[in-house]
Amino acid sequence: MRPQYHYAAAANWLSDPNGLVYHQGIWHLFYQYNPLGEDWGHMSWGHAISHDLAEWQEQPVAIAEDAQHMIFSGAAIADPGGAAGFGRDALIALYTASAAHGPAHQSQALAWSTDQGQTWQRYAGNPVIDRGLADFRDPNLFWHGPTGRWIMVVALSAENRALIYASSDLKQWDELSVIHGAGAPGRVWECPLLIELPVEGTDETRWLFKVDVLHDGPGAGAIYQTGTFDGIRFQPDGPALDPIWQVADHGRDFYAAVAWHEPRDNQRRPVWIGWMGNHAYQGQLPQQGWRGAMSVPRRLSLGRSPQGFWLRQEPEPAAIAGVHAVQIGTTDIGQAARLEITHPADFSMTIEDCDGRLLEVVRQSNRLAVARRDPGSPFLDAQCTAPIAAGEPVCLWLDCGSLEIVSNDGRTALTLQHRLSGDVLSVHYEQAAEIPAFL
Repeated sequence: MRPQYHYAAAANWLSDPNGLVYHQGIWHLFYQYNPLGEDWGHMSWGHAISHDLAEWQEQPVAIAEDAQHMIFSGAAIADPGGAAGFGRDALIALYTASAAHGPAHQSQALAWSTDQGQTWQRYAGNPVIDRGLADFRDPNLFWHGPTGRWIMVVALSAENRALIYASSDLKQWDELSVIHGAGAPGRVWECPLLIELPVEGTDETRWLFKVDVLHDGPGAGAIYQTGTFDGIRFQPDGPALDPIWQVADHGRDFYAAVAWHEPRDNQRRPVWIGWMGNHAYQGQLPQQGWRGAMSVPRRLSLGRSPQGFWLRQEPEPAAIAGVHAVQIGTTDIGQAARLEITHPADFSMTIEDCDGRLLEVVRQSNRLAVARRDPGSPFLDAQCTAPIAAGEPVCLWLDCGSLEIVSNDGRTALTLQHRLSGDVLSVHYEQAAEIPAFL
């Protein structure tokens, strides 16, 4: 069975979203893709397009690996003035060229397209940035209006740091500053994102720096700071020697999220999307012809509390408009459904298939917990917890292969893959006063 309202390629391995760009009325989603099979390898850029962030049409492979390099993660922008020299309104991709053979080596390279991303040409002057490193990857790119130039943030992965660069032509890049990983949990940084977000209920904005940690991070590894950016340096909020790191998603399967920096909705919110996967076990999942799916696109803003700023996420309304709501108390539901618990009491809910696989969702006071149990694949067993305000409604988005929870006024997100099978799933809900033993 395939997801009903999440994007998945028709076949083969899919992982990190790349090159998110909106151009001439079309949302472009590029992503890490293996054209040759369901396992990680032969990394190239897959491609899908949408007019509404809900319905996606898969396109031919955009940028394929060659004999020298795999095509790792990166970014894409539209170049309306033709500053890069490839024509007005060309699409420009900046990606990590990772050595396919020999000693590990990663550098940043450029490709361009003049036909809406259907075909791409590699820049003859590649690489555009090369520090001679084995772990230097995943550029993210945006236009910075106040300084009139493009800004790139890219990870020094093995060092738990990120570098900020600037360019006026997308080919010559000047190093500006470093984002340090002081106090950050986990190790091996990937897929950085630096983006300006609106602060809810105000005319203010604040900057968010997000990075994913491949090993030993909280949740699936997506952590963030808030702060300021002056076109040269990102200055995180909080003490300089002990900045505050927060978790973007408390589940096990939300990784490498990046944003379409533009356009924004009428609340000035951009939208991002993440890979619903985890490198720790993704390759062990049973083969089914395709492997990997994207999250629901989520609108981003910042909330403010006495303790500081926090990330607010809301599922893109167009992307979930057709998902049917299930009344709590219904015992049998389909594979794709929206379940909302609005009663303020603590509760326990299980979703189970005929093979004994189950998801258990529990709220007790100010904690939300989810357990995933799979007797056929015990490596998938997981227990996740997240903070939530007492009595806050809990909304679950269930699809073939995934569960996304976005609650607590968008402050709590928790994403898990699952292998629940069958056309009908069984749901048991009860109000509960005690936390179960697994927590």
